[in-house]
Amino acid sequence: MISWSTSDVAGVNFGDSHITVARMRGNKSGPLEVTHAGWGDYDPSAPEKEIATALRALWRKARLPTTAVVASLRSSALVVRYFKYPSMPEAELWSALQLQAEECLQLSRDELVVDCHINKGQVLGNEKRLAGEMIEGVLAAAPTKDVDRALSVLHMAGLDPIILDVRAMAVANLYAVLTAKREEPTICVVNLSPHSADVIVLSKSGGMYPHTVFCRASTWAESPEFLCENIRDVMKYSEFKLDWDPVHRVYLTGDMSTQGAASPSFNSEFMAKIQTGMKLPVEVWDPLKHLVLKAKRVKELIESHPADAARLAPSLGLALRRG
Repeated sequence: MISWSTSDVAGVNFGDSHITVARMRGNKSGPLEVTHAGWGDYDPSAPEKEIATALRALWRKARLPTTAVVASLRSSALVVRYFKYPSMPEAELWSALQLQAEECLQLSRDELVVDCHINKGQVLGNEKRLAGEMIEGVLAAAPTKDVDRALSVLHMAGLDPIILDVRAMAVANLYAVLTAKREEPTICVVNLSPHSADVIVLSKSGGMYPHTVFCRASTWAESPEFLCENIRDVMKYSEFKLDWDPVHRVYLTGDMSTQGAASPSFNSEFMAKIQTGMKLPVEVWDPLKHLVLKAKRVKELIESHPADAARLAPSLGLALRRG
């Protein structure tokens, strides 16, 4: 749930090759405005101090007026799993999720940070749930040391982290907010990064199933068949394992500049290959077209670098989080 009465925050995404930042302003009834935005390259494997320095420089460049942030957690050990349990007290559910995380990561409970997303329309710990009713959602777990490292980077950059989120779930949140007034059957959003892709199925009933896949070639433009194969696998899982309606449309978003988008033929060639591989309607989804750009600096930055600006999707989704 978004509450614009709470503290001012900015979204920070640590991507495969770039850090992106964004801040938005709006209210429950009016359009959302992107007030600040920016991106800069960095080395994800660099020491914490070096990453913090890059983030601090980007912060100054984007002229962000707040130090409160919601950031993505970048961790090779991050586990995201869909769960479906019989109705049970909240304490028992958390115990079950922690056990599932321990089994996935083969770490003890005190070495893990565990959180979850409960599907739309369900309430955690609802004691009035009907007999036999299931509670469904997404489990996210990561080693404590990776969480501590992420927090350390943010603190060294002079920022105050409020929430650490999962990139795929931030993109899902952004899509859900920007299409809230539009009823749509089950769809799939694919957020492209240079070396990975978030494949997110959003069901008509409000369910979310995110899964991240990793590129075997240098870019997805060189391995569209592998991308299509993974998207199909995620869609099959949601349809046959989760019993959701079939996906009727696929939306591509994210970092297009490293996929060859600078070439005029990118859309026709790459999209044609994805369309052929998916055998479903495939469209490019640009979240910035659904947002207001009033600030002159932001408007000029985005309009002069449209392919680079597509990287902002995760940080825009993170900027929407308020708790």
